[in-house]
Amino acid sequence: MKNKENTPASGEDRERSQYERMTQAPIPSLVVRMSIPTIVSMMVTNIYNLVDTAFVGQLGNSASAAVGVVFGFMSIIQAIGFMFGQGSGSLISRELGRRDRADAVTTASTGFFLALGAGLLLAVGCFAFLDPLVMLLGSTETAAPYARTYIFPISFWPPRS
Repeated sequence: MKNKENTPASGEDRERSQYERMTQAPIPSLVVRMSIPTIVSMMVTNIYNLVDTAFVGQLGNSASAAVGVVFGFMSIIQAIGFMFGQGSGSLISRELGRRDRADAVTTASTGFFLALGAGLLLAVGCFAFLDPLVMLLGSTETAAPYARTYIFPISFWPPRS
């Protein structure tokens, strides 16, 4: 039989510890620590597009232009994801600050399902209006076939953002 002293902290103890850390730590260090995931996400997206441009650029100007066109769409996907994530996060933080765990859980669930629904709508809209979307994003007639080919698999991503 395990000794109670050797068991991991209960959920309540971890919650209290997290609450104390969030309310007593210096704000500048908290902001830096909490912003790191968003910064990394944006860096990964930009590095992904740089590498894409380097490789696709070897296929020609139209293919390279298509990467730039689709980058705009990827930025829109990312912005929508940030809108739901940061909006929900702000509300959740205030609710947890009031120690209102039930409302925080409800807000998290609502934010998740709203983001999922918006992503699904965006993906369906993208598939339904692929050609007009590519042109709306600024593609030329010569780059459009490459942009359509490139944007198609990316269109599966919005529900996950």
